[in-house]
Amino acid sequence: MSHDHVTPRTGESAPFHFDDRWIVEAGIESVWAVLERVDQWPQWWPGLTAAERVGPGHVDDDAADISVAAGSRARLVVRAPIGWSLRFSIEVDEVDAPHLIRFRSNGDLRGEGRWSLTASEAGTTIDALWCVTTSRAVVRVMRPLSGLMHGAVMAAGERGLRSRLAELSGS
Repeated sequence: MSHDHVTPRTGESAPFHFDDRWIVEAGIESVWAVLERVDQWPQWWPGLTAAERVGPGHVDDDAADISVAAGSRARLVVRAPIGWSLRFSIEVDEVDAPHLIRFRSNGDLRGEGRWSLTASEAGTTIDALWCVTTSRAVVRVMRPLSGLMHGAVMAAGERGLRSRLAELSGS
């Protein structure tokens, strides 16, 4: 996916750029319904240890009609495969449900992300773009391993999403 790389600020790393593709055997509406429930990600995404909606769009109960909208925010904690955690917030900039969500992040990771969903006869393809910088020294030092760590977290997310969708469909 084309995009402008995030510009590092003083004390930040060069951009980390990740493109991932998940393919799941479920309809786009079902996939979107799981992905928009950010607060439930830790239930199915190993490595994502905390996700809390904050600010606009925040709901305290289990309402089924939660929708992601521009301005929605969440705080996330991701545990890297080698043990340390990354804490950051995401804020939604653009939504075209169930096809696109574009957001920016701040905290241990600063930059932008975009998930594009495409329906096909076989299911749904999710293309994820993540372009971020960091001011955390440990992350900058571990840069050579960043692709492996990111890949492990994303692969666990794809497996978890498939399991969650199967669970919801009764398969």
